[in-house]
Amino acid sequence: MASKKQLIILFLSLLTVLSFIIKPSDAVDSPTNINGGKIAVYWGQNSESGEGNLTATCDSDLYNIVVIAYLHVSGNDKALVLSDHCPEGNCTVLASEIQHCQSEGIQVFLSVEVDNIDDPEDLASFLYSEFLSGESGSGPLGLVALDGIDLANLDYSAESWVDLVKAINGSTQDRKIYISGAPRCDFTGFDSAIATGLVDYLFVLYYDRYATCEYLGNGDFTGLLESWSTWTSKEGVADHTSVFLGLVASDDPNAASSGYISPEDLKSEVLPYVKESSNFGGVMIWNRYYDELTGYSAQIKDDLGTIKVCECVHRASTLRGFKSLLAKIL
Repeated sequence: MASKKQLIILFLSLLTVLSFIIKPSDAVDSPTNINGGKIAVYWGQNSESGEGNLTATCDSDLYNIVVIAYLHVSGNDKALVLSDHCPEGNCTVLASEIQHCQSEGIQVFLSVEVDNIDDPEDLASFLYSEFLSGESGSGPLGLVALDGIDLANLDYSAESWVDLVKAINGSTQDRKIYISGAPRCDFTGFDSAIATGLVDYLFVLYYDRYATCEYLGNGDFTGLLESWSTWTSKEGVADHTSVFLGLVASDDPNAASSGYISPEDLKSEVLPYVKESSNFGGVMIWNRYYDELTGYSAQIKDDLGTIKVCECVHRASTLRGFKSLLAKIL
C-alpha cells in the first residue's frame, strides 16, 4: 500500500497538472466564435411535389433543425397528418429519410399539436416509445429515434404544459431529448413551462396574428424588438433556452395572414438587434414549401452570423475538493 508521503506527492502532482490545463476562475476569458444563427424549418404540411421529401430538405444545406409537422393529439386520439408524404397512410417510409438527416448532423423533431391531454405522463410515454426510443419498429414513423419534441398549438390549449414538459424530459435518462415550444409572440401561457429550465428551444412566432409584437408592414419594428427583449429575459430562458425568431417565408396570405418581413428588412432592421442577445438561437421558418418558393433562408443564411461565447472552465471548486481530500490525508 502506498505511504502517506507517496499519496501527498501524487495529489500535489495532480494539482500542478490541473493548474496548467484549467484556467483560474479569475483569469480574463477570450471569447470564442462558434456557429450561431441556426435555421429551423417546419416540414410536412404541403405536398411532396411542392416541398420535396425530407432527404431533399436536409440536403439543401440550409437547415440545422427540421421539424416534422404534425402529430395531432386530442385526448387519447393521436394522428400523424403529413399531407401526401405517407403513401397509402404508411409513414414508416420516412424512417430512412429521418436517419439520413440525422447522419448529416441535422436534428429532427416531431411537432405535436395539442388540443387536450388526458394524461401528460401517458402522452410522454407514448412519444418516447413510438418516436424517441429507436426501439419501436411498429411506430408511426418506423424505427426512429428523433432528437426532440416540439410543442405547438399553444395558444388554443389550457393544458398543463409544465406537467407535459417535465414528463417528456423525464421519459429517459439514456440520452438528451430536446424540447421546443412554439408560442405566439403575445402568448404567456407557456411561461411556467419555460421557467422550469427544461425547454431547450423557443420558436417564437412573429406572424399570423394581428398583435403589437408583430411587424405590420409599416416600417416600424419597435413592437417586435421590444417583444424580443421580453422573451429573451423571461425566467428560465437566460441560462437554459435558445430563442429563435419565428418567421414566415412568404408574403402570400395563404402562408400567414400577417407578420411577413422581407429578407432585406430582416437583415437591416432586425437581425443586428436580435443577434446581440446571448441566447439568440437563430430563426425558425414557416415553412419548407414557402421557403422553397421564395428562397428566403438562402437569402438570410449568411447574415445570421456567429455567436461569441466564453468556453470558461473554472478550477476553484475542483481545487477545493483536492485540498479538502489532501487535508483529510494529512
